[in-house]
Amino acid sequence: MQIEYNNEIKERFVPIAYDEILRGCVEYLVIKESLEYATLAKSLRLYYHHRFYKELQKLKENYRPFNPDNDVIISPLSEEELKRKEKALFAHVTPILNHANYEILTKEALHEIMNKTSPYGVKVSVDFDDFEEIQLYFRGESFQKKTKRDPRKLYLKRITYEEPLYRRLFLILKPKHIDARAKEIAQAEGKKFDKVRKKLLKKNPLLFIDASNKSIYIKIFKNIPQVDLETLFPNIKVKMALFDKVKLGVFGGGGTIGGGSTLIAKLSVAAIEPVSALMALGAFGGILWRLIKEVFSRRAHYMARLAKNLYFHSLDNNEGALNYMIELATQEESKEALLAYVFLAQTPMTKEDLDEAIELFVRETYKIEMDFEVEDGLKKLQSLGILNYHDEKYSVVSAQSALELLDVHRLELMKETITA
Repeated sequence: MQIEYNNEIKERFVPIAYDEILRGCVEYLVIKESLEYATLAKSLRLYYHHRFYKELQKLKENYRPFNPDNDVIISPLSEEELKRKEKALFAHVTPILNHANYEILTKEALHEIMNKTSPYGVKVSVDFDDFEEIQLYFRGESFQKKTKRDPRKLYLKRITYEEPLYRRLFLILKPKHIDARAKEIAQAEGKKFDKVRKKLLKKNPLLFIDASNKSIYIKIFKNIPQVDLETLFPNIKVKMALFDKVKLGVFGGGGTIGGGSTLIAKLSVAAIEPVSALMALGAFGGILWRLIKEVFSRRAHYMARLAKNLYFHSLDNNEGALNYMIELATQEESKEALLAYVFLAQTPMTKEDLDEAIELFVRETYKIEMDFEVEDGLKKLQSLGILNYHDEKYSVVSAQSALELLDVHRLELMKETITA
């Protein structure tokens, strides 16, 4: 499977490793004295590590009562306190993902994508009303080149096509309590609450069963085709593809009708030839068994494909996913600050010139289009006190001065962490 970035879409994500950025800048800008820059790069990374460590502790504290993998004792919390922590958790996730250069996938975009047919032949549906809260974010719109048999060539030749996918997906969701969901369905469909609840208990284990179960699930996936987003949700319902339904209807139905006709003919002379009647019954039973077996075989095939898809595409879960996102946020913030500093250290520039210079560097060096967030990069340097502005151009302090300022800021963060 060959995956390539879609250069028609310019993203703010910097798809280059942090260490590689400095090496690329040194070669591209022909920097002779690179040792100070290497030290500065490490100091920048260390500063953002301490900064986001505080954010990670807040996230974990708010998530602990809802973590389905939790194995430590938690003091009982009031309903008001749980609501406060839940609200704080969802509110805190968005800015962290923004620092990691993730984009939110709106409900409108999600529904539009889900209306498309999966190229894998797997058709599933998701009931979003089962959830109290759903947030889905993505980073990296790419495509993979795949081949398939061309129906226009009677399936004798293969054609290559591009399948759009998301390089990274972050999903956080909270299911509803079973009583609340049963009440909604009973009111909407005019059914009895008890019967609806009993049905949900059998068919929807995702929903909360008791008040103490308040799990919030967090998942990170990689390289998910856009048309297969339904497979990320835990309440999917697998359906048979239309082609297979037609196939089973034509071949299975035709065989059943033919077998039934033979059976009737044989039974009409059962009094004369009972052995023939028994053989006809056996043949008809064999036809029905093959048809039923084919149906279950198809379903098993689909479920195995979905399981394999999620097994290889899952990156992290729950509290581990929070650690993962904090690391990504640390990387992205460090990259943006380092790029802005190194280029301004060579010559003073306007904001527009800096933006163009960095994007040109990425394009020529790595053959990738990106939309560098120049204002964010400048704000980072300004907040650290290493940015100057004169005659409508920006410049930076020396590497030695920048290192001294970063040491001061890092010590302040460490003190705040200890006293928090």
